[in-house]
Amino acid sequence: MPTSLSLKWRRALRRQAADPSQQDQHFLALLLGAWSSRRPVGLTGFAISVATGIGAGTASVALQMALRGSVSAPFSTQVAIGATVGAIAMIATRRRFAAQQARHAAAMALASSFLDASRDCVKLLDLQGQMLRINDYGATLMEASSPVQLAGADWLGFWKGGDRDAATTAFRNALNGTPASFRGTCTTTAGQPKWWDSQLIPVKDHGGKVVAVVCASLDITNQTQLLQQLRAKSELMSEMEAHVQLVFFSYSANFEYFHYITAGSSNVFGLEPEEFMRNPNSWRELVVPEDRAALQAEMTRIMTESTEGRAQYRIRKADGSVRWVRSTGYPVIGDNGDVLRIVGITEDVTAEQERIAELDRLAYTDSLTGLANRAALLREIESRCAASKPFGLMFVDLDRFKVLNDTLGHLAADHLLRHVGGIIRRSLPDDAYIARLGGDEFAVLIGSVVDQPGLEAQAKALLGGLSENRLEGLAGAFITASIGISIYPEHGSGHDALLSSADVAMYAAKKTGRNGYQFAGKEAARTIGDFELERDVPEALATNQFFLHFQTIHEPHSLAVHGAEALIRWQHPRRGRISPGDFIPLLEETGFVEDVGVWVLDNALRQLAAWRQAGAMNLGVSVNVSARQLGSEQIVQQVDRALKRHGIPPGKLEIELTETALMKNPKQARTSIVELKRLGARIAIDDFGTGYSSLMYLADFEPHTLKIDRHFTSKIEHDPTTQTIVEGIIDLAHKLGIQVIAEGVEQTAQLDILRRVNCDYVQGYLLSRPQAPEGLMTRAQPGARIGPRVRTGAASPRRSAPDCGPTTDRPN
Repeated sequence: MPTSLSLKWRRALRRQAADPSQQDQHFLALLLGAWSSRRPVGLTGFAISVATGIGAGTASVALQMALRGSVSAPFSTQVAIGATVGAIAMIATRRRFAAQQARHAAAMALASSFLDASRDCVKLLDLQGQMLRINDYGATLMEASSPVQLAGADWLGFWKGGDRDAATTAFRNALNGTPASFRGTCTTTAGQPKWWDSQLIPVKDHGGKVVAVVCASLDITNQTQLLQQLRAKSELMSEMEAHVQLVFFSYSANFEYFHYITAGSSNVFGLEPEEFMRNPNSWRELVVPEDRAALQAEMTRIMTESTEGRAQYRIRKADGSVRWVRSTGYPVIGDNGDVLRIVGITEDVTAEQERIAELDRLAYTDSLTGLANRAALLREIESRCAASKPFGLMFVDLDRFKVLNDTLGHLAADHLLRHVGGIIRRSLPDDAYIARLGGDEFAVLIGSVVDQPGLEAQAKALLGGLSENRLEGLAGAFITASIGISIYPEHGSGHDALLSSADVAMYAAKKTGRNGYQFAGKEAARTIGDFELERDVPEALATNQFFLHFQTIHEPHSLAVHGAEALIRWQHPRRGRISPGDFIPLLEETGFVEDVGVWVLDNALRQLAAWRQAGAMNLGVSVNVSARQLGSEQIVQQVDRALKRHGIPPGKLEIELTETALMKNPKQARTSIVELKRLGARIAIDDFGTGYSSLMYLADFEPHTLKIDRHFTSKIEHDPTTQTIVEGIIDLAHKLGIQVIAEGVEQTAQLDILRRVNCDYVQGYLLSRPQAPEGLMTRAQPGARIGPRVRTGAASPRRSAPDCGPTTDRPN
């Protein structure tokens, strides 16, 4: 029994088929014909021929047809292919009918196979939009388990929102007999969205009435997603071009035309892309003349070396503004190794260049005066030296600036320095390069005048300009300066030598009375060595270049060792052994004497601790303290810490002070001596008798020991007056309870006289030369005597022997 659906279709096709049993064949023919009409080549043509053959009614066939989808069971019918042909077929022989039936059955099977093999989603829709049939591949695309799952489904229900509206409109057009197409998104049975390109084709009977709709949909999900990604990237690039100063380009290998250039060219160059295409050299015309050669050279290098390149150059835009741009190009290499084109990017780097310029200005400009700073000066000197052109260097140092700074205050002093910078600028040629090195030091490079007379005239002009300006706030005071002058290459081939020579010459000018100038010369070269030594002191302390020797102190009759004086030595890595007379004055002058003095104190007590541990318990050590150390409020704490650190009884340390040290700051000296004596340390006055107020010191400072200077000792055997003076010093000291040490004993006769006048201790080359601490161990043992070359004398009445003796080389 045919189903209601099949009856429905029979009624729809009854006008075209005289025999209702032939209606299914006729419908399939219409379906194939309708669907095939949108297929241009391949199997489509074959399907058309099949459909045409069936629809033309070339034979009458009886065919059993099972429609999948909306039909629940197969049904059989006779299809009459045309009314006239059907009548003729009824009187045909049974054999002929069977043959036609077989041929058409094969054709129908082939047509059905073709639909299922299609890569489209092909659906047969009834007039209400329900799916009657869908091909196998279409069911797979819709993620259905089989075509049966979609039979009877509402095709329009798979579309949502605006896409449903488009599908509805297309379906209505097809029902009205007009093919329609649209694109949209529908969801699969699994709920996944897919993009489709759909065409709806009406299926008509022979009377032209629409009886069904064929919908063929192409899955364009991948293509759509790719297009969306490309569109998003394109929009992003457009947004970037609108907001950033970037130009992307593709340039021909011969630099004659552009393949491509982005809209950013209007921002960077002020030229639209069309202008670049029309006139490829338009952008080059914007490059400032000074930068064109370097740009062209880099472009040529990219081509010849087939490597990437970069050029930074300036352009002058139509509005007159100058901008910095940077172009980076990358060669595209063909299979034959030739450069096909240049692709790259150009960006506006004006802001970056302005930041660099500002950083450069800050790095090379003195913030107080606005002049070049020391770093800028060094760079300029090296640049001029590299050019091998003579020039003069003037080192300018203001006289008495510290006094002025302390008197005027820092704000006024800063104003003074700015004022001086202006005076220097006005007093010298326009080409003079002026820098402030720091503090009150200035430097000037002059290239237009390079001979000594010319530079001398410039120095006089500068001194005159300074002296004409009175100082604000100090009535009657003038600005003066001392100037040192060096010349390249006469006085050096680099900034170190030239500055050192000019610096030394400046100090020479100060020594001659200030407000003057001096040229670098031989004396300056000698002084440079002193500055180099000064510079090496911190490294010497850090790397143990300093070391101590000790000279023993003896009882004059038994020659027993009672103490040792610590003497500093310097083993320089390049200069070898340096005499104390060469470096100790430098230490005092530069202030390093305080650091070195602390080092001497600590190491002398460390060595004394080692001797005491070896059994020399009665041995003491003498350490000299400079005027700077004595004037420091830290001296007492430094001594106290050193004694405690090494476990030395304070009475075993004797601190030697020169008369010069006592005269520097008598009030502070007295305070420090009182505190040191309170610790238990002994105080000795060195070089006694060489100053102007020696006797006053005995009353004011009450020392434990006096050291008679070697000046008296050397004359004692030949000069009766000197002998009387020495004897008087010893008698006076003993009456005051002070012990006496005679320095510089080098002759036996000197020792005999000192014994006779009851000197407490003696020290000198006759008894012992300064030596390493290891060599003193034998002498330091209890009861030790000196070598056989000095005879011992009979003991004379004298005061008790002290525990310790003298000190270091004196850095005063």
